[in-house]
Amino acid sequence: MPAPGPSGQAAAPSGAAVAPDGAAAAPPDDAGLLTVSLEALAGREGEVVERFYALFFSRHPEVRALFGEHSISEREEMISETLVSVMAHADAEPWLDDNLVAMGRSHAEYGVEGHSYPDFVASMLDTMDGLDLDGWGPDTRAAWERALARITGVMRRAGDEVGGAA
Repeated sequence: MPAPGPSGQAAAPSGAAVAPDGAAAAPPDDAGLLTVSLEALAGREGEVVERFYALFFSRHPEVRALFGEHSISEREEMISETLVSVMAHADAEPWLDDNLVAMGRSHAEYGVEGHSYPDFVASMLDTMDGLDLDGWGPDTRAAWERALARITGVMRRAGDEVGGAA
């Protein structure tokens, strides 16, 4: 992962385009890689939820309390929102940033701290690595890492604005 730039976010690789929000713009092939991998996930959302939360909570038991008594269906909805955000990122949907800002603010209100976002990204990537998806490999993982870094970056900055991120 690139080293953080002056703003604290990952610096754009040399020669990379920069999006209006200052984040490195996704390489043109990311959208295709993300779309293919999301299609390969169809019907396996329950498996993603089960694997992700087992891994995330085993690595970071301190965050379990933030989930309180959320049922499995609520956790499925949370992962579904992540997958929808990845697809919207791939499609460059104009509504995505407003949605991410709202989600970031609500996460901060629930007590999610900024340092948890990279933990989430690492656990999601490792979950995806373990699913044996058609077409999953280093390039697709890197596309997911870029997408999740951008998504969580917007959320974290929104949380910082309401004082929820550390």
